[in-house]
Amino acid sequence: MPAAAPTRTALVLTATLAVAVALLSGCAEEEKPSAASKVRPQTCFGAFTPDELAPLLGTGDEVTVDSPYDLELNAQRRGVTCNIYVDGKSGLLATATWQPLGRGFQPLPETANADAIPAVENGRVWDAGAVAGIVCKKAEDSFELALGLSGTVDGEADETRRLLAELMKKYVDRAKQQNRCAG
Repeated sequence: MPAAAPTRTALVLTATLAVAVALLSGCAEEEKPSAASKVRPQTCFGAFTPDELAPLLGTGDEVTVDSPYDLELNAQRRGVTCNIYVDGKSGLLATATWQPLGRGFQPLPETANADAIPAVENGRVWDAGAVAGIVCKKAEDSFELALGLSGTVDGEADETRRLLAELMKKYVDRAKQQNRCAG
């Protein structure tokens, strides 16, 4: 039986070495950086920072931002869109639409299961999006702005709702600022 001891030792050493190699190769794989690190400091009309967008954008190699610089709207320029693509898929979509005063805002279907966003005029949030409808009062031309955000935090509906509600608050503030709305 003395021959069995070296065999058993060799098996234990081989198994230990295999586990060590597996663990080390796992450490060698670097985690991809957030796709948000590839967007400019103030993106989507200057409304959002990369850190705020990171949960929605996830990781990816190729990031493309399709957006005009501002979201100043009027009867001639009725809408703008910011779309941030990560590896060809939309990570965040932000929309703004000008409409005449008194038109009102399209209601969400009951199936959206939307909740109100506190302190946001006509603000609603659901598992993959948020909307707000604001009245922009100006001395020369008052109008309404319909704002929308869509995106998801991978597999996290509650986190998506929380994040989109926070982003919508910033988005409304930025839209009012850029359109010089009173109040």
